[in-house]
Amino acid sequence: MPEISHVRLQVPEQATLNRVLREGGAQSFPQWLYAEPGPDVRILWWGLRGGLEPVLAPDDERAGLFPRAVDDWTEAPRAVVLATASNERAATDLEPLIGADWHEEGVDDVLTATCRRTTLGRGELVLAEPAGKGYLADYLAALGEGPVAVAIDGTTTTGRAVIRNPVTGGPASWVRIGPGNAPYFLFLPAR
Repeated sequence: MPEISHVRLQVPEQATLNRVLREGGAQSFPQWLYAEPGPDVRILWWGLRGGLEPVLAPDDERAGLFPRAVDDWTEAPRAVVLATASNERAATDLEPLIGADWHEEGVDDVLTATCRRTTLGRGELVLAEPAGKGYLADYLAALGEGPVAVAIDGTTTTGRAVIRNPVTGGPASWVRIGPGNAPYFLFLPAR
């Protein structure tokens, strides 16, 4: 069965990322999370182990939705959230890699997005389509489709606490990793 693997971030400085993780209750820097230097904070790509590697043209505008094949068996993130202009199209595009067992999760108020979720091994993959003007619509206009949030274990007093999230359906806290169109960490209570 395919499973979410690595997530690669781009950050201007590692110290800010470490502070966000520490304040969120992460006990150590997750093995599956990689950060490289860059001008702004972005999630560059996400990985999938045990699945097929997609074959796309280099200029395909959907490229950000698709995972890279990563065959490392470290612990997986709790979830990856993908921004997409259409949940239906993205689910169809990803079906050959991960299957078609999607579940509607309703509208997430922080992302301002209609969400769908599927289980991949020990983690979840969430598709998020804009549900009006807000964060996700702005993100898509600026950066296009692709990873917009990563869910990890932790409890935090910072960020925006919610009683329902699109990954577990329970309480969580959304914390932006940086300014502008920066992605989110979704801190979830430990299982």
